[in-house]
Amino acid sequence: MSVLSIPLVLIQPDPIPQLVANLIGLGFVVAIVAVARVGLVNQATIGLIIVLVVSFAVIPFGTSQIGLVPIFAVVAVITAAVIGEEKHVVFAAIMGIAGMVGQWFGVASRPQVAPSAGEIVVVGVLLTVICGLIAGIGTRSVRRAIELATAAQSRAEQLAQQLAQANQALEDRVAERTAALQAALAESEQRQAALAAALAENERQRREIRALSVPILAVRDDMLVMPLIGALDGERLALAQQRALQAIEQSRAQSLLVDVTGVPFLDQAAADGLIALARSVRLLGARLTLIGVSPEVAQTIVGLGIALGDIRVARDLRDAVMRGVSG
Repeated sequence: MSVLSIPLVLIQPDPIPQLVANLIGLGFVVAIVAVARVGLVNQATIGLIIVLVVSFAVIPFGTSQIGLVPIFAVVAVITAAVIGEEKHVVFAAIMGIAGMVGQWFGVASRPQVAPSAGEIVVVGVLLTVICGLIAGIGTRSVRRAIELATAAQSRAEQLAQQLAQANQALEDRVAERTAALQAALAESEQRQAALAAALAENERQRREIRALSVPILAVRDDMLVMPLIGALDGERLALAQQRALQAIEQSRAQSLLVDVTGVPFLDQAAADGLIALARSVRLLGARLTLIGVSPEVAQTIVGLGIALGDIRVARDLRDAVMRGVSG
């Protein structure tokens, strides 16, 4: 604006003061550009508005005429609209009105010379060029803003697409992991079921083995024999008593022969268990005969002072059968 207004200044009767004012304004503009480049855009915008308003406001005081000068106030408003914000436009309008009012009070009382045709044309051309430049800057800024917005939108769409792909990949991975976890869980359940079946089979075999460890054989219709092999603990004695009582009840036998040939030793607990077995058998109407007592077992019984009570004793199975033990 300072450069373009030189033709208007040169046609004035005394152009030197106005040229000096233009150079001063140009210096302020350079300083304002430097302020904007360091990031103080808001302060630079306000400074530019002040320089523009002051530039047209002081013209009448140097030329002693107002003429077409007040119309330059629109330059500050348009500039604020292009490079600033709403508050800058309001500020520029207020400053422009204040400048024009100041011109009126400052030079209205002085003699005024009507602007010549050349001044009107120069002012019109100057305003057209200045407004064109400002409009071009604004249009370029708007186009640049649209390009940046378009690029940002394109980038956002790309990021959204990448995010959607990442989410899809994550969902696929979660589904894959879930399927693998379900397969592992199903396999674990199958293994647990197999283990439970194996434990059940083991328990069944264990019961069968326990039952085989205490077999009961029928020698005659009224006589049963139960061979015991190995150490007699509480569990085996309880099992022997259970199986013996069940067999006597089912067969109506009157005699139970307990063969202890395979028992290596007999302690107090085992002797008490045999005595309890004899009493239980007696309650069912049968008698218990102990056969196959080894010398070691006999010494243990005597040494412990165990009274066999109702328990009969035979040398071996043949002796017990031949003697006709029956109750």
